[in-house]
Amino acid sequence: MEETYELVRQVICDGDTEESQKRYKNWSENYDDSLFEKLGFLLPHYAAEALAASFGERKDVSILDIGAGTGRVGHHLRTDFNFNGEIDLLDANMEMLLCASQKEHLKFRTIIKHFILEDGTLPVKDNTYDALVCIGSFLPNHIPPKTVRGFVKALKTGGIFVFNLRSKNAGEYNIDFESVLQALKTEGNIEISERKEVTQYKNYSVGNCTSILITIKKLK
Repeated sequence: MEETYELVRQVICDGDTEESQKRYKNWSENYDDSLFEKLGFLLPHYAAEALAASFGERKDVSILDIGAGTGRVGHHLRTDFNFNGEIDLLDANMEMLLCASQKEHLKFRTIIKHFILEDGTLPVKDNTYDALVCIGSFLPNHIPPKTVRGFVKALKTGGIFVFNLRSKNAGEYNIDFESVLQALKTEGNIEISERKEVTQYKNYSVGNCTSILITIKKLK
C-alpha cells in the first residue's frame, strides 16, 4: 500500500510537468489497479455522483472529462448512474488515453490528446457541453489555475463543472485557483452550487487524503 501511494506522491510532488507526464506514461498499464483497486480512489465516483445530482432524471447530457486519464469518471457515469449521453475524454498523456480507448463498453465518443496551456484554450467549440469534469488534475505541475476561465467557455449557459482541489499542502496553487474562481463569480459568469470536503481513498488514510469537491454553474 505504501509503495502504491508513493507512486501517487511522486506524480504529484516530484519534478516538473514533463517529469510528471513521464511517470504517467510508465504507470499507465497498472494505473487502474494501483489507484482504484489497491488505494480505492473515490473522487471519480464522487464527481459522477455530483453530476448525477445536478442533472436529476436527465441522463443524456454531453460531458467533457478534462485530465480524464483512463476514463474512470466515465466508468462511474455509465455503470453507477446510467448516463447515456456523449462523453468525450481529454488528456495530455497518450498512454493513459490508450487504456481508456480499450474500454469499449463505456462507449466514449471522442478521445482527445491535448496539452493544456495557461489560458485554458481547449480544442473544442465554445458553448458545446452540458457538463465538464476535472478530477485529480488541478494540482501543481498539472493544470494551471487560470485555465478554469478558458474551460468554462466550453460549457453551455447553465452548464455544470465538477472538479476537486486538494484540501491541504497545495501552497500557492489553491490561493491562485480560489482567486480565479472569485473573479469569475464577481463578474457574474458562474455560481458555486456546492462545495464539500471528501475522503480521497477508501483503503488509505495517511497524510493528505481529503479533497474539496466543487460544483459550479455557468451563468453566462
